[in-house]
Amino acid sequence: IFFSFAFPSKMGKGKKTVEEGTVKIAVRVRPFNKREKRANASLIIRMANLEGGAKTFVTDPDSNEERDFAYDFAFQSHSKEIQGIGPHATQDTVMETLGVPVLNTALEGKNICLFAYGQTGAGKSFSMLGKIAIPELQGIVPRVCNRIFEMIAENKDPNVKYSIEIQVIEIYCEMINDLLANRKNWPRRGHRPKLTPKDGYVAMTIRKPCNSFEEINKAIQFADKNRSVGSHALNPESSRAHTIYTIHYKKMTQTPGSKTKATISARMNLVDLAGSERTSSAGTSGQMLKEGNAINLSLTALGGCIKSLAEGKKAQFRTSKLTLMLQGSMTNGLVVMIAAVSPASICYPETVSTLRFADRVKTVKVKAVSNVTEDPVAEIKKEMAEMKARLEAEIVELQKQASGQSDGSMDEAEEAAMKAALQKEREEVERLKAEMEEMANQQIEEEDESDDAKAQRAYGIDREWSVAIRDMGKNSSLEEPNPHFANLHCDDRLSLSLVYPFEVGSTLIGKKDEVSPPKIEFNGLGIHKGHCIVERTEDGHVWLEARNGRSLVNGKAVQRVELKHNDRVWLGTAYAFLFKFPGKEAEGTIFPEDDEFDYLDAEEEISAQQQQKMGKGLEPKIAEKLSAAINSCKQANMIAMELGAVPRFTPKLSKVSYVGGDGLDVLVAVAYGGTVLLWPWEKFSARLTYMTDRWQEHDAAVQKNETLPPLAPLDDPFIDLEPQFIGEGHLVLSSLANMIDFETTVAVLGVNNVMQGQSVRFAVRICDVTLQED
Repeated sequence: IFFSFAFPSKMGKGKKTVEEGTVKIAVRVRPFNKREKRANASLIIRMANLEGGAKTFVTDPDSNEERDFAYDFAFQSHSKEIQGIGPHATQDTVMETLGVPVLNTALEGKNICLFAYGQTGAGKSFSMLGKIAIPELQGIVPRVCNRIFEMIAENKDPNVKYSIEIQVIEIYCEMINDLLANRKNWPRRGHRPKLTPKDGYVAMTIRKPCNSFEEINKAIQFADKNRSVGSHALNPESSRAHTIYTIHYKKMTQTPGSKTKATISARMNLVDLAGSERTSSAGTSGQMLKEGNAINLSLTALGGCIKSLAEGKKAQFRTSKLTLMLQGSMTNGLVVMIAAVSPASICYPETVSTLRFADRVKTVKVKAVSNVTEDPVAEIKKEMAEMKARLEAEIVELQKQASGQSDGSMDEAEEAAMKAALQKEREEVERLKAEMEEMANQQIEEEDESDDAKAQRAYGIDREWSVAIRDMGKNSSLEEPNPHFANLHCDDRLSLSLVYPFEVGSTLIGKKDEVSPPKIEFNGLGIHKGHCIVERTEDGHVWLEARNGRSLVNGKAVQRVELKHNDRVWLGTAYAFLFKFPGKEAEGTIFPEDDEFDYLDAEEEISAQQQQKMGKGLEPKIAEKLSAAINSCKQANMIAMELGAVPRFTPKLSKVSYVGGDGLDVLVAVAYGGTVLLWPWEKFSARLTYMTDRWQEHDAAVQKNETLPPLAPLDDPFIDLEPQFIGEGHLVLSSLANMIDFETTVAVLGVNNVMQGQSVRFAVRICDVTLQED
């Protein structure tokens, strides 16, 4: 059943203003990252601010053809020095252009939906959150919150009170998780969205009351730690969760001598969408091809809703959890999209895909209704009554349709099926009505919550956080006096956010184990029970000893090694750390101040040796692709071993021209015992997505002592039933120019120029337009 409600624009007492406008679009381009620099990528983007808008120009690196896209704003944050690519934009520029209108709209009592879209690593999180510890690098979210509290501090009217609460959720694999709650208390299947009469569908997760920006910042840091822990269990680059930060703003003005209070309220949904990489259909089949993975389901559903809204049609928001959670904001409020793009030639397809999506979004028209009332409780009750009436009207309409069909033309089975469907829809409506009444009562309780009760609620949340943090990393790396591991993450914001200190003595690290519980518990990919031990001696040395799993230090496998400051440590295939030793910095590696070692460097380091064995002097683009293939194949092999799957994966350099050029390219050899298949890189990357999802399902089942049902062959990412590439042969057709029949044999050569099977015989005959031989 798909119920899609239009939320009323005039309810309750108070003045309601309605404005209609299109979604505002801003494109932002970042500097080259290390991976793009290593690949010698060229700059393909320039921008120009025009009267009444802006244009973004993108050059195709193959054809050199330039395309232009027109939007509301363009932020060139690539370089201050390069001329002709547009004026340079800082975080201040973005705040004044986008953040201030967002803030002013919220203060008027209108809802906000600001979402960032683009491929992984394009700079979405930097625009939304930035680096909170550095004021000039803060993103829109902390700056807007900061200004709200500055405004509150200036209030001197005793009759005016403010309420600010923050809520942070992630949507991963169609499950809603509470990033402000202890992960150990997360519901097994996530939180189910519930229908409210006023705000549409909401998740009943923690809403933390905040009285200062410092408390907002503390909430964001806790959410970041939760995100880091979740993505760390797998390769962080495989983390594909959408994150929604919701700021609940309320201003209450008490009328002297009266019980009524004018209330202005607004919700600011600030959405950091997961990477929008194009997923090639190569390598997907069966259910995988029909349904796609969860991230693409959400983004596809979002695109579908946007398309329907742009065409004035009814949008099916219930298609995914993401669209369901954004329904209220996308149909009532100001909607702003930041399209984050890479400047690099190697990311041209993803950049164009992002800009095309933005083209669809900019045509959507959204009404913004001000949430101003003198009696919030009465308004909620009236909204609930009106919503119930609309639900009943839905059923009446369905009954009319059923009566029209039940005219004797249906047989008994068809009529029984129609009645059963109608009964199911009646039951769903009754469930929604009961759920909505429950939510309305809860909203009324929230309206009546006293300041003391709210403070007590905030105190309880703080206590829960203090317990949860003991199971994560302690504090920041800069504040930890003991030698410690600090996590590395592909999102710079999340790097060094998890800290694991070492006291004098032995620290066991490994998977959950009832017999020998580890002091530091990791349950991610490639981690085993009793994985390794870190020993800190009294004379000031720290040793790492590998026990039951893969442990690397500075890119090399180790058995026992002394750790030095800034050593790079990998445990399993997913956990990357910097070892920090306060007070002994001079004994370790010193990184340049302007080139801090990061997650990409750590990946590069562990693939460098194998890369040298496979080929020296590779062009940067191929070397970078090979590096990614080496690390991805290690991850795929680890997943296959833990799931008991047969194939093993090895990267291969190929000169076969079918893969898209006359030079070298990267393939992946897939060995099934004595049989070896060759997958193009795109096919392997697509299937690795499903492998990682399957591993996470398996890991969750193991922790609950459950068994996953087996997948059908067409749905199994390790089984390949598609036509296979064996090799290629070249058939010369120059004789056709002289209209001469000919016969020839062609040798089929594989990747390593080894002949595959016997030669293939071809006969070419000259035909007329009717395909008859002359």
